[in-house]
Amino acid sequence: MATLQCKMEIPSVEGLKENELTVGREFLFVCDGEFPKDLSQEKLHFVLKPEEKYQIHLLGFEFRSASQADIKATAYKAGNFQYQDLQLTDGTQTLSLGPIQYVVQSVLPPPEPGQQQAKQEPFGPIGPASLSVPMLYWAILAGVIGLIILLCVSKIYRVVQRRNMLERLKEHDSALTPLAQFHQSMRRLQRTNTVFFGGAAKKEDIKQCLDETYQMLKLFLTRSYQMPAMEWNDRLILKDLKKYNRKVYFEHGDELKKLLKEYHRGIQDKDAVTGQDILNIATHCRILVEKMERVS
Repeated sequence: MATLQCKMEIPSVEGLKENELTVGREFLFVCDGEFPKDLSQEKLHFVLKPEEKYQIHLLGFEFRSASQADIKATAYKAGNFQYQDLQLTDGTQTLSLGPIQYVVQSVLPPPEPGQQQAKQEPFGPIGPASLSVPMLYWAILAGVIGLIILLCVSKIYRVVQRRNMLERLKEHDSALTPLAQFHQSMRRLQRTNTVFFGGAAKKEDIKQCLDETYQMLKLFLTRSYQMPAMEWNDRLILKDLKKYNRKVYFEHGDELKKLLKEYHRGIQDKDAVTGQDILNIATHCRILVEKMERVS
C-alpha cells in the first residue's frame, strides 16, 4: 500500500463562499508521495463502507508530476465526515490518503425565525350599540393569513433550493452518466450481497440492499433531472418531475410513486421484508430507471 501526504483544497467559484464545501461542490486532495507505476487510473474508486457511499465520490485523478497528483471529489450528502485512513484503490493497488476530515453544508436554506403576529383588538362601539368581533374569528383569520404566508415561504424555499442545486451540479461533471453510475453501483452490490445469490439472504444484507438501492434511485433522480432528491420528500420529487420533465412524469410518474411507496413500507418495517421482497424491489428499481432514461 502506497502512503501519501495529502492536503484538501476547495477551488474558488465565482458567486460561492470561499472554502465552504456544499453538497455537489467539487474539492481536491493534493497528494505527494510514491505512486505505483502500474496504477490503473480509470478503475480508481474510494474504499468505503456502505453507509459512507454518498459522503464522498471520486470525480477524477490527475498527475501533476511523478510524485504529486490531484484527486478530484464531491459529496452528495451534508454532514461532518471523518476518516481515520481514507483509501483509494484500482482493485490491485491501494493508495492511503491518511486521516481526512471535512464538513459539507446542505443546499437547503436555513429556516427563518417566525414573526409574531400583532395582537388584534375587537372593534370599538358603533353607534349606540356595542359590537365586537369574537376572538374566534380573529384566530381563524390569523390562521388563514399564517397558512398563506407559510405556503409562500415554502414556495420561495423550494425555488431557492432548486436554484442552488442547479448551481452545484454545474460545478462538476462525473465521467459516468447517471444511468452508468446507477448500473456500476448495482453491479458492485450484486457481487457482494446475498439477496442476489439465489438462496436464503442474510438479514443484514436485506437491510443493506433496501437502503443502498433507495439511495441509488435518489442519486439517479438528482443527476438526471437536476433536483435535490437526496434531501426532498417523495411529494416534492414527483411535483418537480411533473413541472420540469412532464413527458417522463406522465409516462412513468405513477410507477415511480408506487416504487417510492414500496421503499417506504420496507424502510418502516425492515424486519418484515424478505430477501425475495427486496430482490423484487431492486429489480423494479433498475427496470424503471432504464425506462425513464430512454424517455429522457
